[in-house]
Amino acid sequence: MENTWNEVQHICDSNINKVSPVSYLRWDPYHELLWVGNDAGRIASYYGKGLQRYTSFKAHNDQVRQIRITDRGVISLSPKSIQMRDRRGLVKWSISNEQTQDLHCMTSTTLTNGELLAAGQQNEMLVISSARGVITRTIPDASNIVVLKSLPRSICAGSLLGEVTLRDPRTMRIEQRIQAHTATLSDLDVSGNLLLTCGFSQRQGSLIMDPLVKVYDIRMAVRTLAPIPFPSGPMFLKMHPTLSTTCLVASQTGQFQMCDVSSLTMGSYAAPAQFHQLQTSSYITAMDISSSVQTLAFADGASFIYQYADREDYAVNPYSAPLITPDVVQPLNVNMKDDSPLSTVGMPYYTEPLLSVWPNNKIYEVGTHTPAIDEEILKNMKTIDFVGYAPNPGNIHRNQVPRKKKAPIKKNVPKFRSEQERELLLTSNVILGDEEGIQHSGRRSSSVGDVRLFDPFVMNMPRYYHRVEIQYSKFGVDDFDFDYYNSTPYGGLETHIRNSYCNSFLQVLYFTVPLRNIAKSHIKISCPKDNCLLCELGFLFRMLEDSKGQNCQATNFLRAFSTIPQAGALGLFEPETPNRNLSFSTLMQNFTRFIMEQIHQESNIPSNNPKISLSLITQIMENNDGVIQTLETPSTMQQLFGLQTLSQSKCSACREEVSRITYPFVVDMLYPKKNDRKSRKRSFTSILKASMYRENQTKAWCTKCHQYQPTTTKKIICGLPGVMLINSGASNSDEALIWRQNGPNSPKTVPPSTQLDSSIDDISLTADESLVSHSSWLPERFGIYINGLELVIKALPIGKEIPPEFKGLPENCAIYELSASILQVQAEEELPHLVAQIKIPSSELESDAKTPWYLFNDFLVHKIRPEEVFSFKGNWKTPAVLQYTRVGLDRLLDLDILPSKVDYTLLFKDITIAQNPNPDPHHEILEEDEMPKPGTLVAIDAEFVALQQEETEIRSDGTKSLIRPSTLTLARVSVLRGEGPKEGVPFIDDYIATSEPIVDYLTEFSGIEAGDLDFAKSKHTLVPLKVAYKKLRLLVDLGCIFIGHGLNKDFRIINLLVPPEQIIDTVDIYHIRNRQRKISLRFLAWHLLHQEIQSETHDSIEDARTALVLYKKYLEYKENNTFGQILEEVYEAGHKSNWLKGLKDVLVRTQNGLRLDNPNSPSISGWP
Repeated sequence: MENTWNEVQHICDSNINKVSPVSYLRWDPYHELLWVGNDAGRIASYYGKGLQRYTSFKAHNDQVRQIRITDRGVISLSPKSIQMRDRRGLVKWSISNEQTQDLHCMTSTTLTNGELLAAGQQNEMLVISSARGVITRTIPDASNIVVLKSLPRSICAGSLLGEVTLRDPRTMRIEQRIQAHTATLSDLDVSGNLLLTCGFSQRQGSLIMDPLVKVYDIRMAVRTLAPIPFPSGPMFLKMHPTLSTTCLVASQTGQFQMCDVSSLTMGSYAAPAQFHQLQTSSYITAMDISSSVQTLAFADGASFIYQYADREDYAVNPYSAPLITPDVVQPLNVNMKDDSPLSTVGMPYYTEPLLSVWPNNKIYEVGTHTPAIDEEILKNMKTIDFVGYAPNPGNIHRNQVPRKKKAPIKKNVPKFRSEQERELLLTSNVILGDEEGIQHSGRRSSSVGDVRLFDPFVMNMPRYYHRVEIQYSKFGVDDFDFDYYNSTPYGGLETHIRNSYCNSFLQVLYFTVPLRNIAKSHIKISCPKDNCLLCELGFLFRMLEDSKGQNCQATNFLRAFSTIPQAGALGLFEPETPNRNLSFSTLMQNFTRFIMEQIHQESNIPSNNPKISLSLITQIMENNDGVIQTLETPSTMQQLFGLQTLSQSKCSACREEVSRITYPFVVDMLYPKKNDRKSRKRSFTSILKASMYRENQTKAWCTKCHQYQPTTTKKIICGLPGVMLINSGASNSDEALIWRQNGPNSPKTVPPSTQLDSSIDDISLTADESLVSHSSWLPERFGIYINGLELVIKALPIGKEIPPEFKGLPENCAIYELSASILQVQAEEELPHLVAQIKIPSSELESDAKTPWYLFNDFLVHKIRPEEVFSFKGNWKTPAVLQYTRVGLDRLLDLDILPSKVDYTLLFKDITIAQNPNPDPHHEILEEDEMPKPGTLVAIDAEFVALQQEETEIRSDGTKSLIRPSTLTLARVSVLRGEGPKEGVPFIDDYIATSEPIVDYLTEFSGIEAGDLDFAKSKHTLVPLKVAYKKLRLLVDLGCIFIGHGLNKDFRIINLLVPPEQIIDTVDIYHIRNRQRKISLRFLAWHLLHQEIQSETHDSIEDARTALVLYKKYLEYKENNTFGQILEEVYEAGHKSNWLKGLKDVLVRTQNGLRLDNPNSPSISGWP
């Protein structure tokens, strides 16, 4: 007690990138080690003397809240997981599932079976077998527990609400309750019959730290003893390991003392307390005392660890076991010289056989995992004395578990385009002659055969729902046959882009026709914002309109989305390596809320918003004073998607009422509690009503009382949206179970097992099948009726008469039909992913379509049956977002008021953001009398830089396989006049600024150097990507015909879809179809134009001008009927020179054949 504690040393993590506040520390009672956990989930151990690091490993993805040391290993706890490792960091077991939601603390029981208790701010306490690492059972009604301590005869649990409960260690029933603090609990500890607590009290509506440690005697009935005063505010408690009445108390400010509880009864004869102060610049986060009581450890929020001791020669434990130290590998001394053979390096020497020589006859098949219990059994189960009883549903045998061998999933992967063309050339020999015109690379048709099992419940996942991935050949992504996956007129979206999980919602937004018109109208006007998501949506929608079933990319939209810092703070960015536990459903719901709010802000024009909704309520009585207020016209997004809501907040003390109008874009479904069995049988519409019309109690700031007061918050629906978005909120298995339990009944019109072969395009529904498809818990149609303050929602089956109350004025009544749904689907041994089921509007539906429902699985687009939309019996899918569209929405919207005139002034302006641009640029801006018209010829070329290098792997046979191609972005684009008096003069030569880090400027191929894209250093015309893209978009919409070399790849990287009839590509003109070689622009310029281009680097103006001249040459050859002969000569010259141009020898055509321009060279009469 009278020992003087002195600081021995303090340390901090030397790696600045990994520094994180220390959240917990614990001395090892078996070894001379100190274990430390931080907020980043990393655990490290340090030697007791010197605090040198022993081990360090990443244990969790979030904060380490507690560490428990046993003789077998180290058990660590975080909010979402618990795991046990040995002291060298190897995992023994790990638990992370739906039962670990928000854990705070753990302790061991005194029973001999080695059980571990874990609890937190969740409804259940978990009982874990520390030997097997599994959850053996759960204890209900054990929520808000933040501290757990064990005694021989009881378990002490400290609550966040300041209450301490004593539970029987065998039955875990609560025996005694102690309201230690009126607000919350900071820490507690127990020793013998003593219980010590510290915490906060509620005083005048705020939390005040209690300046004392409360002491209780917990023998028989709980008795309060004299508290321990601690003026600086106790935050941490730790009982002395050997003295049962002595404890260590510390505050967040760094003050600590040792005190004896028994000395408090001595009154004035008690020894004066001796305080110590840590020299810290932050706040204390953890502390511990060693089992030898010779050293203390403290940690703070700046990642520092402080060690104190009461003597010079101290020890962590009285008796410590020796530590296993790492083996020291002696380095090999190999002296390599220029002439040294590689064999001198040597190979590793093994003294025992490797695992790779394990004989095949010693390989056996092991047992499979325990199969999941059927949901029908769990639904009807009754528990008696920890044993569950349920009737046999009839699909399993008694005392038998059927074992199903996993059949390998045969993925229908198409051949690469180059392989298909090679096979085609083997069967046909087609040469481009003079009589053929220019070939545009259009879309090829290809179909996918599929065999589907016709089950009305859709219990098994159809093949087209599986995750699709892009395969890469040596020719990159252009060689992948996307048409194999889509034979519909609707374009899909590619997946090899980060955050491509957004594809499904982007497809839903595209088929929301009013939003499409709003976005297309927005890109017609001048928008000053660089990364405007509404602009990028408009550009994407224009591409999807022109796609005619061709695949598209959302590259520019996703790149603009990734630049928004709020999206990163909300965790909306997809991780680079997703795992099976990632909930894409939750991610999509958060993305939906964020993106709708973002688009609203970009479309909102305060006090000047156009009124597009004819049913918009503009006058409302906010309070009960009878005064009607006129509302400002909300944004177009609020008129289309916003649920006009009156939010009323009333202070319970002064009765002050505050009202405001809000327009939430998404309705979050709130499900009944798990233990409420009756309410869990409620209909979809009743749950939707409870989610829309809510009233709750909360604490909020009252401007009249000037303090936080209990407040009643009520939301009243005033107006109905044209399109309603609903977040299903089925983020866990219990909520998803509601969808499956309340599904359709067994149909009587269709046999239960009927094999049906059909192609991906062949879907036919009989009358009986269509009846089956509509009996679902999810209504295809429902009506909403606002009757004063009451909200009436009722399912309206298709084919039945609509009740008269839903036929009123559009301001109060609305009928909605399901128009789209986004699902998270997951097959066995696959990562989860998102798909969209969309009901195509009748105006855009194929004339021969038998069903309006289509599946959009990224770039796979497929017709589906209505049963697949409305049935949720299968475990393989979970609803994420639902979209209901108002019936007759077109009659309630006036979209003609939106801007319709295109602003072409961007083509006639020289815009740059460079600080020191070139006063004499290489281009000459278009004059107004040069306005392009349909058919206007322009020459174009673009240069690119790399944002990410390609990823490759070397196979065992030595060949290289492309895993992911390099990520390129537009760096320069040049557009030249293709006709007229200024033919060949560029009118666009823009360098594109980028905020993303560039890994390779590709100067040899692009001509771009470091500094060209920096607005502070660039001497060129520097513009944002959106400005350059919009110029090209305007030229495409004006009907210009683009001339260039290799334009398909250029437009693909630019993310611009140009109709084939507007592309003239010289790489296709000068190409013979039965020859795989496509000729480079450099070789064509050397052979046909006798020009030297690309000698040192590339220049986009030079390349575009060369392509234009080559096209003009082509027209001349066609007019003279010599193009076929010229093209053959080009190929012959290429074979002769191995496609490498000569510097001096130029091939010249003669009457007898070809000869070299060099007189010393022999003449060439023909080619082999």
